[in-house]
Amino acid sequence: MARLESAAKAGYYPTPPRVAAAIARHLTPARTGSKRILRLLDPCAGTGEAAAMVAHDLGAESYGIELNEERADATRGRLDHVLATSAFSVRLAHGAFACLYLNPPYAEDEEKRRLEHAFLTSLTRALCPAGVLVFLVPQRRLAVSARYLASHFENMAVYRFPDPEFAAFRQVVLFATRKRQAVLDPVTHASLQAWSEAELTPLPDEPGEVSLLPVPALPAGDILFAPLFFDPAAAAAEARRRGVWTHPDLVERLWPAEAATVRPLMPLRRGHLALLVAAGLLNNVTLQQDGHRVLVKGRTTKVMQPVETEDTSVQVEREVLRTVVTLLDLATGRIEVIEQGRGSPQPRQADHAAH
Repeated sequence: MARLESAAKAGYYPTPPRVAAAIARHLTPARTGSKRILRLLDPCAGTGEAAAMVAHDLGAESYGIELNEERADATRGRLDHVLATSAFSVRLAHGAFACLYLNPPYAEDEEKRRLEHAFLTSLTRALCPAGVLVFLVPQRRLAVSARYLASHFENMAVYRFPDPEFAAFRQVVLFATRKRQAVLDPVTHASLQAWSEAELTPLPDEPGEVSLLPVPALPAGDILFAPLFFDPAAAAAEARRRGVWTHPDLVERLWPAEAATVRPLMPLRRGHLALLVAAGLLNNVTLQQDGHRVLVKGRTTKVMQPVETEDTSVQVEREVLRTVVTLLDLATGRIEVIEQGRGSPQPRQADHAAH
């Protein structure tokens, strides 16, 4: 019956919240700092609740992989980094994770090989030496992976799920740390085979009933965590985060920040002010002298002007600059427009007052 239920779920059986909370109580973070952090990887993340709970309690940066697109979307709201792909189609930095939270599908692949064992052997490389493995599998499947576990891991503890959760798939939780060098331990191998059939202790619910397993800290910084195949959405997100458009020198040249207010070394002459106003660099600036305040706005444009020639059949034009400066008298509301470009400045007053 459990097998049929697992198939209906496509091998997906999320960790019950009660079990995830108990798992988190078994782990304790090593001391971290500005240059060292904890990283947790869940290669079968589902919707991310369990990994998020454990990562939160550890203060770890969380990474998840989920093949199902809908579940991956839900996971993105819970974990720091998520890939919507197969865990067998990713590029992972070796030894970059301090905790491997592994709750794989309870099923067989097309060649009748157990997926629990395939996930374990494929993802061990991501775990650092002394890193913690949390392996959730049906109890009898411990025998399938017993030799591999006894070769690559040590400091093991195995508990069955508490009641009534244990009845669904008869699952167990194995805690272990990765060895620095793979060497088979015959005693551990025999213990694992026995544990696959023995009556195991339920996973303790109370904090005082557990022995804490330290999770090591790792050097901070970016790590390799990417799909094996090109993902346009992921590539666009990475470009926004680290692409050429984020380079400060390029951004400054393309989109310079607004010029900060500066104070000239010497007082500006009237000619300097006139040039700044005409160039539009003093737009909407209030000028004041002897209590008389005006708001100025300047604009300089290029216009074509006819040129007289001896040959009347030929029309000649030249390009000239024409400057217009508009002043608003803040006391009276009168507007005065000064135009330049046809010889001397030609002031004129607008026929209306500003409101």
